[in-house]
Amino acid sequence: MKAPVLTAPQTLELQDIEKPSIRDDEVLVKLSYCGICTLEQRLYTGAMKIFYPLVLGHEASGRVEEVGSRVLSSLQPGTKVALDLVTRCNECYFCRTGNSNLCENRFKKGQKVLGGFAEYIAVKATQVFPVPESLDLKIAAFAEPVACCIRSLQRLRLTLAEDLLIIGAGPMGLMHLQVALAMGARVLVADVNEKRLQDALALGAFGTVNPAKEKLAEVVKERTEGRGADACVVTTAAHSALKDAFDSVRKGGRINIYTSYGDAPELPMDANTLHRNEYLVTGTEGRTAEDFHKAVRLLSFGIVKVDSLVSKTVSMEKAEEGIQAAMSEETFRVLLAHGQE
Repeated sequence: MKAPVLTAPQTLELQDIEKPSIRDDEVLVKLSYCGICTLEQRLYTGAMKIFYPLVLGHEASGRVEEVGSRVLSSLQPGTKVALDLVTRCNECYFCRTGNSNLCENRFKKGQKVLGGFAEYIAVKATQVFPVPESLDLKIAAFAEPVACCIRSLQRLRLTLAEDLLIIGAGPMGLMHLQVALAMGARVLVADVNEKRLQDALALGAFGTVNPAKEKLAEVVKERTEGRGADACVVTTAAHSALKDAFDSVRKGGRINIYTSYGDAPELPMDANTLHRNEYLVTGTEGRTAEDFHKAVRLLSFGIVKVDSLVSKTVSMEKAEEGIQAAMSEETFRVLLAHGQE
């Protein structure tokens, strides 16, 4: 089979590699789509390194091709599936305490790491999530990022009828918006890109703010009876967003730093202010299998809609072009397509 293989930073080579064979407890999947996320972008540029050679891709969907003899689920050849391709070891402290998103061994050589850019993949049955036949496999490929949003908002302890501020209206911000609405929150979205703010309104945001034109904290407090937001999630790496987050939440407010940074910014908050206002500050990394399960169901129910977030699809032969497009601020999600469903 063919796969674009990362052999060094900024070097993708389309290679013929061996089609995987499955063990008794594994499932062979013919891949249909794979999202090009910031993880793939960092690995491609060399900002993040695991090992070489490496087949990228972890936001994937496809159809079951073969099922191992010891697989207990009802998976059958032809079943549409979403795939959890960030492998968990199920052996380390974090996996065994319900925090598999922090698995110590998820990217270690020797494990099957990523692989969604290839034509086929062999995975444990626990990594395979069936989706309805009626669900477009393009949509199913969004299960992983939606799962990350679920983890993020549950970490924030978001509850029914709360006010949530999302700073950053990129693809992750807009997926956070829809998950938050499903949880019963009222959502304000901030971004300096007017087109993205219009997208947020179309998806159900209560209001939007452009921090380049208005003082974000003042607008948020005006829209929340003077208190500020109950919670805030930061999905942009702009340093100014961190200060805006603290300025915009109420006393006792919660902040999740969802994004990651190329540098190491300090929190714009002194310890006394943190103490006196009882702010809760956290971050989130990845998701668990439970989050993934919930994401598949939300997409299957049609509660989270991601059709408008597909900016472009590219073939395997144009994977490098797809990565370049994914790094543009003009795109949402770029998908690598393996052919017809």
